[in-house]
Amino acid sequence: MKAGKGQTGLLRATLICVWLLCSAAGLVRAEEYVVLGIDNRNYQSMFFEPDFLRIEPGDSVTFVVTNFDHLPRSVFVPDGAAHWEAEPGKSVTVTLREEGIYIFECFYHAVMGMAGVVLVGQPVNIEEARAFFERYKDEVFAMNKDRLDRLWDPQGGPFAVEIRD
Repeated sequence: MKAGKGQTGLLRATLICVWLLCSAAGLVRAEEYVVLGIDNRNYQSMFFEPDFLRIEPGDSVTFVVTNFDHLPRSVFVPDGAAHWEAEPGKSVTVTLREEGIYIFECFYHAVMGMAGVVLVGQPVNIEEARAFFERYKDEVFAMNKDRLDRLWDPQGGPFAVEIRD
């Protein structure tokens, strides 16, 4: 039996509503990313790979602990977002829903500049994040103080368009 024009339109509207409801409930598959904690490679030590991610709200990031000596955790999050921290020696997966800039570190190796940045959607908190990062690296990093400076470079960093005066 062939569907009439009214039935086809009703079916299409129903499918769109189901898709919208699934999206709102988080049932539509979001992207998943992985960040590795690296000890040593190519004359660099104690860093995350990648140390910068640009993702969309609702995407997940798994911080993979490659040995017991790493403890990834957030140190700066957008308003309304929850902080997170891995358990010692365990990887952690976080779903980032709030737009903005998140800054994370390895609790044990932050002094060595082991930190990174996740941009979720638009950098709605760029000024707060930049001010926090300047204080943070001066107070916490004993070495590799310039490791993440390229991210804040107004000429070529990922936030270049957003932070030009």
